[in-house]
Amino acid sequence: MHLVICSKRDLAGQNIKEWLINFLDPDKRKLNDYTIYQADNIGIVEIEERLIFADYIDLKLKKLISFDEILFASRHSSKDKRKIFSVHVSGNVKTADFGGKPYSLARPSPITMKNYVLALKEKLERKPEFTFTLEVTHHGPSEIKTPSAFYEIGSTEVEWRDEEAARIVAESMIEAIDGREDWNIAVGVGGTHYAPRQTEIMLNTTFTFGHNFAKYTFEGLNEEILAKAIEISEADYIIIDEKSTTSKIKGLINQVAEKLNVEVLKSKEVKKKFSL
Repeated sequence: MHLVICSKRDLAGQNIKEWLINFLDPDKRKLNDYTIYQADNIGIVEIEERLIFADYIDLKLKKLISFDEILFASRHSSKDKRKIFSVHVSGNVKTADFGGKPYSLARPSPITMKNYVLALKEKLERKPEFTFTLEVTHHGPSEIKTPSAFYEIGSTEVEWRDEEAARIVAESMIEAIDGREDWNIAVGVGGTHYAPRQTEIMLNTTFTFGHNFAKYTFEGLNEEILAKAIEISEADYIIIDEKSTTSKIKGLINQVAEKLNVEVLKSKEVKKKFSL
C-alpha cells in the first residue's frame, strides 16, 4: 500500500487530503492516536506534528498498518513567495536546521516521483501561474527507512488554500502510484536549491532522481554521504550540473562512482541523449 501522510498543522497537506478523500471515498477509522483513511492500495494518515519533525513515523505506523511507500503531502514556504508545485526527498548533509539529523538521508521513492512529475506536467495548463520545480535534499525527516518523497504546494497561505492546486496534486499522486516503472535513476550533484537542470531532466528525459545535493552543501558533502545516497536511491548514475560542480567535488564523485560501479553523466548530455 502507498501511504499519504499529512500534518494537521499543514494547510496545503489538509487541502490535498480533502481532495484525495473526495476522489477515493475511503473508509475512515481511528487506530490509537491516528486517523486513517483507506481505499484499495492508497491510505491517508493525519499526524499531529509538522512533517519535517516526523522522524521514525514509518516505524510507528507500521505497528498499526502495512505500507511500502510514503507520499508526504506538504506546504512549501519561501521568502520569494513563488507559486510552485515542488517535489523532493528529505534528509540533511552537514547540519539539521529544519528537522532530522545531520548527515542523515531518508530513503527516496524516485519512480513514484517521476510518474508524479509527468502526471503533473499534463495538468499545469490548469494553473498557468504555477510552475513545477524539483528541490534538492534539504530538511527532515531524515530517519525514514521506507521509500518516501515530499509533494508540495508553495509558497504562501494563498497557494496552500488553493483548491485547484490541491486537486491537481491529489490527481497526480493517484496517477503516479500505478505509473511506469522503467526509469533511469540518478543522484544529482550541483546547482541551486531549485535545481533547474535536474528539473528539466525530470520533465523531459527518461531519468528520475533520488537524492540531489546543491552547491551549497559541497562543504559538507563527503564520500560516505554520497555513497549512501546512491545506495538508498538505488541509482545507477550520478548526474552533475557541470557548470556549478567544483573540481574537488568532481574528484569525489569519480572516486565514489568507481567504487560503486555507477556512471557519471553531465546534465547537458542527459538532455541530448535521453529525451522522452
